Amino acid sequence: MVVIKNDFILILKILVMYNYLILGLLQILFSFNSENVPPQEVGIATTTENTKNTEVTFFNDDLVFKDELYTAILRVDKQQNETYQMDIQMHLKKGAYFVSPNAKGNFSGRFTLVLTENDKLQRSGAIIETPLSVEEFDNHPFVNSPINTIRVTTNYKQSFAVLSKKDFEVTGYLQFTIEPRCTLEKVPFVLSYTNGKLSVRMNGC
Repeated sequence: MVVIKNDFILILKILVMYNYLILGLLQILFSFNSENVPPQEVGIATTTENTKNTEVTFFNDDLVFKDELYTAILRVDKQQNETYQMDIQMHLKKGAYFVSPNAKGNFSGRFTLVLTENDKLQRSGAIIETPLSVEEFDNHPFVNSPINTIRVTTNYKQSFAVLSKKDFEVTGYLQFTIEPRCTLEKVPFVLSYTNGKLSVRMNGC
């Protein structure tokens, strides 16, 4: 009886040692596989995770104006009651830039929103710029002073209050000098109020 008990204990010890041996081999195997992952696979995973879509996106009812140096996207959304907000996205290309509407001084080429009529719509507050431009020194002979320059994609918001209950159309345009081409740009648009809704469309459509 004692012999059988001793044999049983011996068998248990052997099984325990065998299990430890298997676990040790599995751990070594997993460590080896982790250290030998091909660099190309790691690179592909990282690239996929960090890849960003740099294309300009917009909605079907947005007004899109494309130029070699910039893309302007305009849309109008209702806020409350008869208040609407025009959203303007300025996407710059090829190192282009223009002067911010917040620039101090008398700069004729600064970014401006112009309406040809003002008896149907009333602006509510100043135009809002996001992100805010940073002042930098411009050593151009005609400037030679600090100036707020837009060099990155920037969003502008302008609120309007509708003053008329009847349908109407108001023409307008964005005006700014695009650099380094040094040309005065005008992006025309029409604000159309129809059946109690204000929308934006291209002038002539």
